Amino acid sequence: MFKGALYYFVMCWRLDKRFPVVILLKEILNAVKTVMTVVLPKFIIDALFTTQNKEEAVKFLLIYAGTLFAISLITAVLNRSTIILKSISFQRFQADIGKKLMQVDYERLETPDFLNLKQKAEQYAYSGGYGFAVILEDSIGLFGKLLTFAGLISVIAILSPWLVLAVIIIVALNSLVFATTNKHGIEYRMEQSVQERRIGYYSKKMEDFQYGKEIRTYNLAPWFLEKYNQQIEVLGKFYNNIANTRFISGAFNSFTFAVQLIISYFFVIKQTLDSALSVGNFTMYLAAVSSFASILSEIIKTVVQLSQFNTYFEAFKEYMNMPSMDNEKGEKPLLPENFDIEFQNVSFKYGTSEKFALQNVNVKFNSKERIAIIGENGAGKSTFVKLLMRLYEPTEGKILINGIDIKEIDYNHYQTWFAAVFQDFKLFSFSIKENITFGNDKTEEDKKRLENIVSASGLKEVTDKLDKGLETLVYRDFDDAGFTPSGGEGQKIAIARAAYKNAPIVILDEPTAALDPKAENKIYEQFDSFFADKCSLYISHRMAVTKFSDRTLVFDNAHIVQDGNHETLINQEGKYKELYSLQAKYYTDEVNSQ
Repeated sequence: MFKGALYYFVMCWRLDKRFPVVILLKEILNAVKTVMTVVLPKFIIDALFTTQNKEEAVKFLLIYAGTLFAISLITAVLNRSTIILKSISFQRFQADIGKKLMQVDYERLETPDFLNLKQKAEQYAYSGGYGFAVILEDSIGLFGKLLTFAGLISVIAILSPWLVLAVIIIVALNSLVFATTNKHGIEYRMEQSVQERRIGYYSKKMEDFQYGKEIRTYNLAPWFLEKYNQQIEVLGKFYNNIANTRFISGAFNSFTFAVQLIISYFFVIKQTLDSALSVGNFTMYLAAVSSFASILSEIIKTVVQLSQFNTYFEAFKEYMNMPSMDNEKGEKPLLPENFDIEFQNVSFKYGTSEKFALQNVNVKFNSKERIAIIGENGAGKSTFVKLLMRLYEPTEGKILINGIDIKEIDYNHYQTWFAAVFQDFKLFSFSIKENITFGNDKTEEDKKRLENIVSASGLKEVTDKLDKGLETLVYRDFDDAGFTPSGGEGQKIAIARAAYKNAPIVILDEPTAALDPKAENKIYEQFDSFFADKCSLYISHRMAVTKFSDRTLVFDNAHIVQDGNHETLINQEGKYKELYSLQAKYYTDEVNSQ
């Protein structure tokens, strides 16, 4: 019933044990304070009006005030600790969520089902929108409320057990209505979170400076705002439904509170008339009844909420249990200097698509070959290398390196064999040096190698113009003096990054797609100097890549349709000759115009 709440407690205990302990201490003090506020004023009032003992009244007043002050002071200290510990735990929890996002199978990141599940999981993580750790605070708060309940019921039962029963029945009815409306509210919020992901996308893109040029060039502001407003209308229906559930619950709660008030006063007045209750007892019982009803209502509502948080928990559990290739352990073989890579009847489909992105691919190449992979857009080139890098798993067939199925190799160990420069490579808002080394520059040998790579890549000409050199931050997210690289400069950083890793297999996926023929030729010469001793795969829809390759694989419609060097393929009727002929005139014209 409370597995979602229990898991949250265990999770926060793991993040920082002090956090739940501090909350527990606060709740115990709060329970003592509530009961004391009901009971102690009775002694002060009776001392003043019944026994007319002023000294005793002052004594009880000082005890009452002193105790309240001490509790308030300790609570203030605990509140301070709670703020600090909650913030620290929140940041650690964010790291856990981020770690899962970075480790989940790459293929899933591109699916709306995964993104929707992530959004629903965050409803649990952030307590249905109420904030991080509210579930934990409610869970421990339930223990404090039960302590308060036990103290109050012992006071009220002396007055009338029937009054206790009447209040329990009223609160139970109120809580039943709350449970029903809250269940519907959770269902609405789960679906609402999916719609909020969409409106969040619009909001982020309006604020993202990387989209600023397109937004201004094409005057997209009115169009974006129209989409934003349309999404607000969709969300409005969810907000309306949630508001209705809260209104029904609130209205019924108001009605039951009025009924409870009448019954409570009836019992207290009747008891006063029948047995001549003292003024102090009269005050105490009224306060006890009022607090008892309130605390019982809170207990039942908290129980309902915590049990219904299991709906959120199921989504969170599904998200956190997503298969992660990073967790796939296996062999850690050494990769010899000479090795073979073989695709055996490999096919692949994206998600639930019926169409093969790659079909029945059989090919073998070795560690000394430079392979050009060419074909038109959508022919299967990038899918081929993503399967090799284990960003995707084959739908059919297997991939072998030195006769070992790559699925049997430890995933993290396997990734050390690869370096890549993608067409859409990403740079981080760290220093230029960190974008190349990622902190792996501890030794003098590392630093010397970095220096050589920076110089050979042409990046030194760029960094020499910057005040902080390699320590300059990329972009201006954290420093106004940050460096925003041009496309070519960013590409040099990406190439230096791949060279620095010094992996035995290098993937270059459409790295020159946006360059003219002259610049493209220069880049490939650079690749050739950096990766001459590596197993290199050059992926492109442009034919210039074949000049630097020992062998060319031609992809068309998810198949490898040709395999050979330039001289062999150009003399064959087929896709290679067709593509080469189409591009030849373009290359000649472009080079002549330089």
